[in-house]
Amino acid sequence: MNIKEQGQDRILSIAVIALISFGLFMLFSASWVKSLEITGGDSRTYFLVSQMIKLIPAFFIFVLLTKINYRKLQFLSPYLLFTSFLLLVYTQFQGCSGDSCRWLSIGPISFQTSDVARFSIILFLASYIDNNHKQMKQFVKGIFYPMLAIIPVALMIIIQPDNSTTLILLTIAFAMLFVGGASIIQLATIGVFSVGTIGIFILNEKNYALGRILSFIDSSGSSASIGYQSNQALIGLKQGGLSGMGIGESIQKYSYLPETHTDFIFAIIGEELGFIAGSILMLVYYIIFYRAVQISKKSNDIFGIMLSIGFGLSITIYAFINIGVVIGVIPVTGVPLPFISYGGSSLIVNLMMIAILLNISKAQRKLNVKRWRLRVNA
Repeated sequence: MNIKEQGQDRILSIAVIALISFGLFMLFSASWVKSLEITGGDSRTYFLVSQMIKLIPAFFIFVLLTKINYRKLQFLSPYLLFTSFLLLVYTQFQGCSGDSCRWLSIGPISFQTSDVARFSIILFLASYIDNNHKQMKQFVKGIFYPMLAIIPVALMIIIQPDNSTTLILLTIAFAMLFVGGASIIQLATIGVFSVGTIGIFILNEKNYALGRILSFIDSSGSSASIGYQSNQALIGLKQGGLSGMGIGESIQKYSYLPETHTDFIFAIIGEELGFIAGSILMLVYYIIFYRAVQISKKSNDIFGIMLSIGFGLSITIYAFINIGVVIGVIPVTGVPLPFISYGGSSLIVNLMMIAILLNISKAQRKLNVKRWRLRVNA
């Protein structure tokens, strides 16, 4: 196969470096009060140092994935999908805390198994579409078989319970299958059925998601409620106004707003730096998605095209859902802000996606896939 080497996408690289740098800066500002609280007043940098330590393995994995031929990952896709399923099952027995079973600890390493599933589903679908692109118009080959493979993984995420991640992953899956050539009518039918099934699960009064939806409708709850979190986030954004209260001047991080270093860090960004900074941040996430689409358009490799679409969607959807929660247009979901929220597994997986995107951007492969590429280049 003839491969023409090109330089890595510099705009994408700069955007991610900027996000990580800005993220560390804002993480310290958002978390130093919480750091003092959990360390008994000994340290303001507990979460910052912990995140920087998590960046070390993330960096080595990132460099490794930029160096190897990304197509070598294709044969691993079914095995990785099966492994993610086993990890999700194991989490149900060993990773429970309270009413949720999302985190798995292996020695000193703790990670969210749904992040592994997110990466493996995108990798599997990209490989599947590459191998079956001529049959993607058929219902059995184009929708039934790939969905049959990923549904068990999605079901295990639902019972954690983590309905928001399940919906995001199904959205990414449907988008990839559509770009890959599957029938839009058939996808819409399956999509309605899937959303309806998850909706029935949510309406179970014991399911936490129902409480989140009700709190979204009525945000005047107690300090322990999810509605209270959303209300406090909006107060912070209102206080920030156009230009912000100033770096380090947030009031909401003083125990008014929970999870300021994770799910609600965008509220602190808006409070301290204002609407303008928040808008610039959203623009950077859009740039990442735009560059992912451009990388897919320049690639003649089906596997590379689908990885670019899937990874670009994953990072962007997570970002805008997190922001949507903070500004009050989406119920609280527990979705982190990519590259900025505190957390290791999400950071590593997102950097793995960026590394592969940069890898794809280096190689332009010459394959006859004109019919298939119409939707990408439309």
